[in-house]
Amino acid sequence: MVADIAWVALAAGLAVGIPGIFAAIGVGMTGVAAAGVTSEDPTKFSKAFVLEVLPGTQGFYGFIAAMLIIIGTGLLGGELRPGISGLAVLAAAVPVIFQGFTSYAQGLAATAGVSAIAKKPEVFGKCVMYTVMVETYAILGFLATFLLLISIGVW
Repeated sequence: MVADIAWVALAAGLAVGIPGIFAAIGVGMTGVAAAGVTSEDPTKFSKAFVLEVLPGTQGFYGFIAAMLIIIGTGLLGGELRPGISGLAVLAAAVPVIFQGFTSYAQGLAATAGVSAIAKKPEVFGKCVMYTVMVETYAILGFLATFLLLISIGVW
């Protein structure tokens, strides 16, 4: 039987790893487009940069959730607090793990936004809104994990 500590470590690792990988993909694809636009018109750097940063937030949500797991369970000290179920912690981490996949969709929206501001910089605000709509679902995933961790007594 796998020890609870292993399940908790797996939960924290996946909470950081999956969103981190997809955040890097989203930021990377948007960064490629942003670099192209900026090379043509350096005055568009700040608008392109805002759009590039947005797909990276899911990585932060995963990292924060992992820290909540590591600290709240006692894993940071090398020993779990009594009464912590490793499988329950892993189950609680599932929403924040899956929210990481939204970085890819957000990267697509942000990349399209960068392309749009290349032609019409005045549409920047609208493009940010399209990109932020994807963020809503990432936030819901993080909040679900946070509430589940509270429910199972980690916090």
